[in-house]
Amino acid sequence: MDENFLQGARGFAESLVARAGEVVREMSGRTRIERKADDSMVTEADRRVEALIRGAIADRFPDHAFVGEEMYAGRRGTRPMIEAEYCWVVDPIDGTRNFAHRFPMVATSIALMRGDRPVVGVVTEHTTGTVYSAVAGEGAHCDGRAMRVNNEAISRDTLVAVPSGRHQPILPIIRDWVDRYVLRNVGSTALHMAYVAAGAVDAAFGYECKLWDVAAGALLIDEAGGRCTGLDGRTPLPLDPRGYDGRDMPFFCASPAVFEALLASLAAPGGKWKS
Repeated sequence: MDENFLQGARGFAESLVARAGEVVREMSGRTRIERKADDSMVTEADRRVEALIRGAIADRFPDHAFVGEEMYAGRRGTRPMIEAEYCWVVDPIDGTRNFAHRFPMVATSIALMRGDRPVVGVVTEHTTGTVYSAVAGEGAHCDGRAMRVNNEAISRDTLVAVPSGRHQPILPIIRDWVDRYVLRNVGSTALHMAYVAAGAVDAAFGYECKLWDVAAGALLIDEAGGRCTGLDGRTPLPLDPRGYDGRDMPFFCASPAVFEALLASLAAPGGKWKS
C-alpha cells in the first residue's frame, strides 16, 4: 500500500468532516425530524452531509465504492455490490438524537477500507471540532498529536462507555457494572470508540451498531494500542463491506490493562450482556 496515498486519503477525510461540521452548525435547531423504517431518527442534515461526502468522494476517487448509513436506510438484508479495491464507509451524523435536541456530542465518522481492513479512520466531534484520525501502521492522532489508550489497571475509577439500550430494558451487564465502575454514555458509538483510543475512556461496548458506526473507531483503537473484538473476545470484528447486509455488529473495545477483566464479565455464562 502506498503510504503517501493513505496519508493523502486521511487529509481528504479530515477536510470532509470539516465541511460536514459547517452543515451541522448551519442546520442545528432548524431541521425536520423523520423516522426511518427501523424507527431511528433521521434529519435533513444527515442526508445533506452524506450527499456532500459521497459527491466529494466520487469526484476525487471515481473508482472507489461507498457505503453510507442513509443509503442503507430500510435496506437491511440486502448486500451491496462492491467490487472496488477501496470502499469508503460513512456515518454522516452519529448522534442524530443529540443533534435533533441540540445536545452536544455530535460526530461524523469516515473510514476507508481495503477489503476487510480499515486503512484510514477519521472521527470528529462537531461541538469542539476535535478530530481523531489514524492510518494503518502509522499510529493514531487527536488534533495532530499522537494518542494512546489509557493503560491504568482496572479499579472503581475505570470509565466504561455503554449503550443507551433505548429499545429494551437495561442490560444485566450494565446493572452489574454500575456498582463497580464509572459508566458513561454520550449518544455516539463513534465517539465512545474515539474516547477509548484517546485514553479518555477505558472501555466501550455496543450491540445495536452498524458497520458505519464502528469501522473508523476500530482502526483508531488498534493504532492507539487498544483491542477491539466481537463480544466473545475471540472473533475479530467483521468489517468487510463487500458482504455486509446491514445487520448489527456487537463489539467490545478496551485498553489492554482492562480488556480481559471486563470481557470476562461480558462473556460470563448466561450472556450477561443480553437482556
